[in-house]
Amino acid sequence: MIVASATVAQAAIEDDLRDGDKYFEDGNWQRAAVAYDRAIAKAPSQVPAEAYGKRAAIFIILKDYKGGLDFVARAKQRNSALANSPELGEQEALLLWETDRKDEAIKVAEKVVSSRPQAFTNQKLIGEFYASRSPARTVNAYEAYLQHRPGELEGGDVLPRIRLGFALLATARSTLNDGDEQKAQGLYEKAVSQFDTVNRKFGKKPNATVNAENGLCAAYTGLGRFDQAVTVCEKVIQDPKRVDASGAVWYNLGTAYLARKQTKKARSAANEFTRLRKSEARGFKLIGDTFFADRDWTNALDAYLRAETLLKPNQAHDQVQLSIQLGKVYRRLPAPASGNNPNLALAIDKLKTAYNANPTSAELAIELGGAYIEGKQDGEATKLTDRVMQNPEFAKAPAEQRAGVILLAGKSLYNQKKLKEARQKFEAAAQIRPNDITIQRSLVLTINEQAFSANADASQLLEQALAIDPGSPVTLTNLAVLAIDKGQCDSAQKQLIKLANISGRDEVLRRRLLARTYLCQQKPDPKKASLEYAEAEKEAKKAGAALALAEIYVEWGPLLIDADLAGAVEKLETAVQAGGQDPAIAPAANRNLALALFRRGWKSMRENKAGDAASDFERASRNTGVLKGTEPLAFEFSYGLALLDSGRSADASKVFTALASKGGQGTYLKGPYAKFGAQFFRAYANYRSGTLAARQQAVADLAKMENEPGFGTKIKDLLGSSYELIAYDQWRAGQIAAASKSLTAAERYGDADAKRRIAMDKAALSLNKGDLATLEGLGGNPPEVLVNLGILYDQAGRPKDAYEAWVKAKARGVQARDLQKWIDAKKRIYGF
Repeated sequence: MIVASATVAQAAIEDDLRDGDKYFEDGNWQRAAVAYDRAIAKAPSQVPAEAYGKRAAIFIILKDYKGGLDFVARAKQRNSALANSPELGEQEALLLWETDRKDEAIKVAEKVVSSRPQAFTNQKLIGEFYASRSPARTVNAYEAYLQHRPGELEGGDVLPRIRLGFALLATARSTLNDGDEQKAQGLYEKAVSQFDTVNRKFGKKPNATVNAENGLCAAYTGLGRFDQAVTVCEKVIQDPKRVDASGAVWYNLGTAYLARKQTKKARSAANEFTRLRKSEARGFKLIGDTFFADRDWTNALDAYLRAETLLKPNQAHDQVQLSIQLGKVYRRLPAPASGNNPNLALAIDKLKTAYNANPTSAELAIELGGAYIEGKQDGEATKLTDRVMQNPEFAKAPAEQRAGVILLAGKSLYNQKKLKEARQKFEAAAQIRPNDITIQRSLVLTINEQAFSANADASQLLEQALAIDPGSPVTLTNLAVLAIDKGQCDSAQKQLIKLANISGRDEVLRRRLLARTYLCQQKPDPKKASLEYAEAEKEAKKAGAALALAEIYVEWGPLLIDADLAGAVEKLETAVQAGGQDPAIAPAANRNLALALFRRGWKSMRENKAGDAASDFERASRNTGVLKGTEPLAFEFSYGLALLDSGRSADASKVFTALASKGGQGTYLKGPYAKFGAQFFRAYANYRSGTLAARQQAVADLAKMENEPGFGTKIKDLLGSSYELIAYDQWRAGQIAAASKSLTAAERYGDADAKRRIAMDKAALSLNKGDLATLEGLGGNPPEVLVNLGILYDQAGRPKDAYEAWVKAKARGVQARDLQKWIDAKKRIYGF
């Protein structure tokens, strides 16, 4: 009988539960509640948790939240197994939420979904709760909700999908901050999917489209789909009411505009964003980016510095990006005319501080390393790249960044002339990014540099470089250089002609080398060489390449000396001015200019332009370090001759005296001048100097050479003339006796004409009426006798004869002092 009663009771409970389920399905909530209560009252522990859950749900449906919570409490008291029941817990969470006990509700809901993820109502609660608190939890909850909610509830998806989309956007930005760009892109794609679904399925529902379009504006921007972003964002801003409170649409629109190089529109949008979000760093960074794109470095710096003050500690990714931009701006600010560049130092300091705070950022290391290299701190760049590559996180960095760091390491080693190590780095970078042009070019340049280093097999190395890049203009040019060095000029010429069709070539260098091949080919052609140098000159001027122009003129100038001496000097002067500080250019430029000036000096001498010649000879002699053999002596000797011809006898005497002390005249002079050239011209300079002492020294020097063969009558003529001039100087000084002796000495060297002149001079020394016959006997030869004859006529009271004698003297070119005065006086007094 006991067993039968239990069976009957159990049957009655099951009947009640079946009735309850039927009424529940039919929506007959009152009858369902009665049936469930009846079953629970009969046997609380035998009623399944699902039935308790449905009974609790009826309280929610009937909005009896307090009664529902009381029911849950009693149920747990009656049946301790229900304490951890997700079926009852799901409803308890909903009841707590409705009674505004949300924190308690979420604790219960999170416990429920941990054991029963398909509890979509609780997933929705969690999503809503964390929508403004935790994007990541919001994403997890709403994705689970959408996965498990019944299909018939799809109509209520608008808010969950909108919230999910914005949570995905926030999570994507956070992921970017952590440096995982690939994951962030996936999150942006998910956000697009949610907003697009809202637009397509629920576009007619209130606020659905406006929220979806705000979301799509951000998602498209994050994905770099800027054309779509601009289209959607512009649609939103057409109606200010559609712009959400965060103003994010302005930031995203500005970012998209900037990507499309519409900087003014981008800056306007960024300003709108900062007007709404004054404390967000990203808005001011965007403004800085627009100025950076416009190359307005000063305003870019101001905007970036303002953004820096607004950064928050958890914005590591933003800090890295901002530091990179600050570094770039500092590096581009104008450098002072001289001294160290403080802006570059600021760039390094800013980037270094940022890198120390983010030592795993390969992107930041690349920018800092670039600044080190620009500042010629290649050793620091090498240390930095070594540290980055040794960090275990380096292997996780994107391929582009890993290659960038290794490339930077190679550049720093290349600059330190560590070519072997640099090549290894470039090869390693090329393995990561085999199609990267910059890496290929760096590798090829390094191999080219190796080819021309000591003990290198240049041909083999250049062939290796050519295998990497068959069209490398640097390698092809160096192959031509190598051929020229080997004397294979015809081969080099063909190579250089082919190079004309390869982009990226150095056209200035190609033309210059081509000119050299025309000079060294089997049949040299200076005319063609000159034409190529002229083309190289055009290209160098077009490019503003001053040093290249100097190199061209150094080689071209000597070719022009015969045809265009003035043009050769002008070009070589330009070469010295532009390349005078370059050790590779200066010696040849200075030497070729000196030779050209020397040639022009002698041209001026032949044209009786001794002053111009002296200037050229002096300039040619300045830099003796570039002259060879006896050139310094020959140049100095020529300078002395020009000084002599230009009337600077004293200066000429000094030059010849110095040359005489140096000896070696036979190496640059011929005939008797090989032994006494400097002494002879020193004597000649003293002879022409116009001073008594100098002429007496000239006589002494000439006397030593009087009997030397080869001079002919030159020495005797100069001795005679010197004694006459000495006599004149002595006469003017009142040394009559000395003057008479000098005239006697001069008489020994004079021919018939000279002796007649000396006779006149002797008479003039003691001029009186008794000498009248002597002077008349000379018959006006030399013409100077007429001056003295006029004086005697005047003393004898014969003014007319005096006047006529003086007029004849003047007519015959005599330049006696006061001669014109005497003539004028006679005309005035006597009316002649």
